[in-house]
Amino acid sequence: MVKKIKLLLFALWACCLVQVEVSSQTFKYHLQPKGIRLPVQNILQIEQDTLGQMWFSTTRGVVYSDGIQTFDLPDTLVRRFVYKIAILKDEDGIMWLYNASGTAAIFEGVPSGWKEEGLDEDLKENFSNRIHFLTLGKKDQKCFFLDAGGFLVYWKYGEKVKHRINRDYSQTGILHSVLDLQGKVLLNFQNGAYLLQGDTLIPYQFRGVPLPSPPVLVKKSPSGTYYFLGNSYLAKGPAAEFPVEIVDENFASSEIVTSPYFSLDFYQDHVFYHYNSHFRRYHPKSPIPIEGDITYLLKTNYLQALFVDREGILWLGTARGLANTNNQLFQNFGNESTQFLGEEITAIHHLGDESYLLGFNNGLQLWEKGSVRTVYQDSNPPGSPNQRIINFSADYDGNVWFSANWGGVGKYDSRSGRVRIFAPPKGINVSSVQVDGDSLLITGPKNVFHTSRRALESGKYGKDLNGEILKLIGNESVYFRKAARLKNGKIMVLRASRLENQYPIKETGRYFLAEGYDFLEQEETGFLLGTEYGLKIFREGYVGYYIYSGKSVTHPVFTLTKDQEGQLWAGTDNGVYVLGNNQVRHFNETNGLVGDEINRGALVAVANGRVLIGTQKGLSIYYPDEMISAQGAPKAYLRAVSLGGNLDLTAQGLRVPFSQNSLQVDFLASGFNESKGLWIHYRLVQSGEEEWQVIKDPRNSQLFFSNLPFGKYRFELKSSYDGVDFSEVISTPEFEILAPFYLRPAFVLFSILFLVGIGVLVSQLIRQLQKLGLLKSAVDNENRSKLLAEKQFKNVWTNSQDGMIMTLNGKQILTVNPAFAKLMNKEISELENSSVSSLFTNPQRDESYIGDLLRQLLGNAPGHGITMEATVDWKSGPLDMEIYTVLLEENFKGQALLLSVFKDLTAQKAVENRLKEAKEKAEEANRYKTSLLSNISHEIRTPLNGIIGGTEHIIMNRAQDPELLSQLDIILHSGERLLETINSLLDMAKLEANKMPVSYSETWIFAFLTLVLRPLEALANKKNLILVRKFHGEDFLAKVDRRFVEIIVNNLVSNAVKYSDKGEVLVLAIREGDHLVLEVSDSGVGMSDEFQEKMFDPFEQESQGHDRLFEGTGLGLSITKNLVQLLQGTIQIQSVKNLGTKVRVEIPLNEG
Repeated sequence: MVKKIKLLLFALWACCLVQVEVSSQTFKYHLQPKGIRLPVQNILQIEQDTLGQMWFSTTRGVVYSDGIQTFDLPDTLVRRFVYKIAILKDEDGIMWLYNASGTAAIFEGVPSGWKEEGLDEDLKENFSNRIHFLTLGKKDQKCFFLDAGGFLVYWKYGEKVKHRINRDYSQTGILHSVLDLQGKVLLNFQNGAYLLQGDTLIPYQFRGVPLPSPPVLVKKSPSGTYYFLGNSYLAKGPAAEFPVEIVDENFASSEIVTSPYFSLDFYQDHVFYHYNSHFRRYHPKSPIPIEGDITYLLKTNYLQALFVDREGILWLGTARGLANTNNQLFQNFGNESTQFLGEEITAIHHLGDESYLLGFNNGLQLWEKGSVRTVYQDSNPPGSPNQRIINFSADYDGNVWFSANWGGVGKYDSRSGRVRIFAPPKGINVSSVQVDGDSLLITGPKNVFHTSRRALESGKYGKDLNGEILKLIGNESVYFRKAARLKNGKIMVLRASRLENQYPIKETGRYFLAEGYDFLEQEETGFLLGTEYGLKIFREGYVGYYIYSGKSVTHPVFTLTKDQEGQLWAGTDNGVYVLGNNQVRHFNETNGLVGDEINRGALVAVANGRVLIGTQKGLSIYYPDEMISAQGAPKAYLRAVSLGGNLDLTAQGLRVPFSQNSLQVDFLASGFNESKGLWIHYRLVQSGEEEWQVIKDPRNSQLFFSNLPFGKYRFELKSSYDGVDFSEVISTPEFEILAPFYLRPAFVLFSILFLVGIGVLVSQLIRQLQKLGLLKSAVDNENRSKLLAEKQFKNVWTNSQDGMIMTLNGKQILTVNPAFAKLMNKEISELENSSVSSLFTNPQRDESYIGDLLRQLLGNAPGHGITMEATVDWKSGPLDMEIYTVLLEENFKGQALLLSVFKDLTAQKAVENRLKEAKEKAEEANRYKTSLLSNISHEIRTPLNGIIGGTEHIIMNRAQDPELLSQLDIILHSGERLLETINSLLDMAKLEANKMPVSYSETWIFAFLTLVLRPLEALANKKNLILVRKFHGEDFLAKVDRRFVEIIVNNLVSNAVKYSDKGEVLVLAIREGDHLVLEVSDSGVGMSDEFQEKMFDPFEQESQGHDRLFEGTGLGLSITKNLVQLLQGTIQIQSVKNLGTKVRVEIPLNEG
């Protein structure tokens, strides 16, 4: 008898499978498949039509989806059903709908909609709690069966007469399936199988091994094997009537279901099935079936429907919801695994056979032959990493050494099962331990110890190699991660990457110093490096990205290993990358893994090609022999194409007038693989050279083209996953949009002749008009122009605010305007015919000036004037004036007629003098401010640094005095706050004084941002916030001002952390064209609309006064905006009070 085993508790080795007693193991399911919106979470049936659309029968009706949208049945059709609508796809791929209870009603899906199958009136009037409709065969050999309990009828394709079958329902029960048995029809009822002969049922007994009960389904697999599914058993055999082996039984998990729920489906050689149970999976090469227990997922102990679609995606329908999975390569142990010490698996070691050591944040467990036993546990809570086990390393005596962070180094004796912990020197935490023959290499952030195993067991950590290494690199700012012995005898030391690191690789006769988390020596030359910036290779003295099959890994690589087939596995912060067989595969949470971030000591390859992967969310196990994953391309189909209202584009040579030059396309692109992006490619073809347009992850399935130019077209469409796996190209027949009538040759020729005729007539008419009235018209126009000019001059003369005077030779006044008379404090009549010199206090000097001016004007043609500014000594008082003088007529009664315009500039000059004086005072104040800020920088910041440093020194040396530490912490916090305020004031002053020049340098953008954000993660952790960084695309080299970008990021992220009390702070970085886009989002207190109007002003804070809620100077946003503007970028802020804030910064990039 086959043993029952749950899928989530599947054994680790195919050679010796045992039942796992630990908590549940699972695949990665999607509980909300894309594009699917169900009316209720009670799914009765799942099916897929020939176009790739998924159909779902629920207790509230039937819906179907193409992965983009969900569609309902027409209301007119739904009203024809009573309660539950059932679905059926026959062997021709035709979809059928029928009443699952009530009165019989059957509808066939046809191109024009739905066609009702004719039934006799007495059949329509019979009411039944359960109705089953089945088909057998294809095309004209097709037969139909309808069982409504009270009657059982069948008919053949094309027949209108329904044949009644004599049967006793109490003996047969409901009809479940039909089968072609060598030309005979076999009906599988609830209580037995019967052959149909005419209208009579003949009991039938299957040959071969006895079956526990009559099968409800008999189906042929793709390999030709027949499978028999019955009440809690699955059998197989070479023929439909001959079961030879029961491969699974006693798996039904629910006995309270009155009507059985069962399914039987295939994918390659895998068999998927259920009968009042969870789903089961059987493979002919595997001795034990697997059960997929989804109780934890959907809180139910049985399925109602199971289906494997054309892409290999497994769909599960229950009374509690819908789920699917596109990948069964990984079996996962997540947060439901309650017997583990914690959710996060930090390190893994293979002891041999079926035994493993699992490391956690708070202890060590032995996983042996399916059972879990805790061999060591510290007193810290599960989430505390104080004694986190980071890696394992085994010696040849059967001991496994492990690093335990602040706990030091541990040793597990595999023979006795005992664990010993060796505490580190004070103030040192251990991040790696590696066996080196009889010695150990122990690594901490600032230390690398080399000690014998015996010395460590006596509490001695041995020689610290730190001094030798620091001399090698000449830099005391270092963070060590790992040290291990290379094959050539040198010690490899890995350190953190920092901007100040002058050389990423340094080699001597004893040491090899590199940047990164892990390394892997190559069989040929060099070795691979897992670094903060991706997977790199060192070869022939150079370090560069490791390129495999034209691709590289640019995510931070924490750990490296090779499996049994020689494939390279790289664990990153975004899942694992597998490089082998001339391809690069990527797995993360979206397509199988339990978590995204792979821990440094938790990637282990073992026998049979299997790989154990420890993540922040649990354990994943890779099974290469379970190659069940979604593959293939999405489907593409044109639902409808409308050209100018014409819905029929199936005919060749369709032509429409230019007034109907719009095209609407309703397409279908069925694809449900959520591990990849759905792309729609389309184009309107004229010459055949047009580029494909792409829509990524479409939200609807319609395309619109308006105002198309006239010409011949053909519309083409295809779909793909991420632009790699393509569907077939579908296209419309060629169609033509006719040219508008005014561009057709006949109309153009007629228009030319018509216009020529009109032109001849018009020219004749014009000549006549010229002869009759041209002269009169010209005279009238001239008179009107003169009158208009006189009127305009009179208005200007009378209403002008500037003084105007007309003189002869600049000596005799002919007339003045009212403004000039007012300026002289006289009447116009007093000034007319008087002497110009009488207006001035010094006539002799002014007569000489007027003579010079007259000579200059006579040298110009009439209409050209001279403008100047001067102080005029009028008898009414001196005034600063702008004087414009123009020669109107050179010979007016034998003298020159001059027009002079005088504009009073006295008020304007006074304003200019006051502005000049104010500018001088501002410059003097600015000099005082600069001096003050310099004094602040020297006289306050310098002693303040001493206060802060001294306080930190006292805290380190007086750790045993909690009361003193409390007071010192207040001093330290206040000093740091004051220093931050001073620095902000100095930055603001430098910006205002334009003393912060932009300095560009070549930078790996994402790597630089990672380093900037690292200290901010600690700031977020202090407030129990999660700082999430998302960098889209690969890292790239560009020129930026590092100092400005660091200040901008620091200000924005610090604000987000300061004003948030829970949730996460998201930092997004992406390259958009020639710009770097940074987005910082939080769920904090937000800002009111009123405050947003002045948020960029210096010293502004929404919370003010002595009882304000948040600290700070209010300079952060002002400084950030100024820096962004200096970089010629933009900053936008969206904020809602009590909901959060989102800041978007766009900075232009200079290519590196």
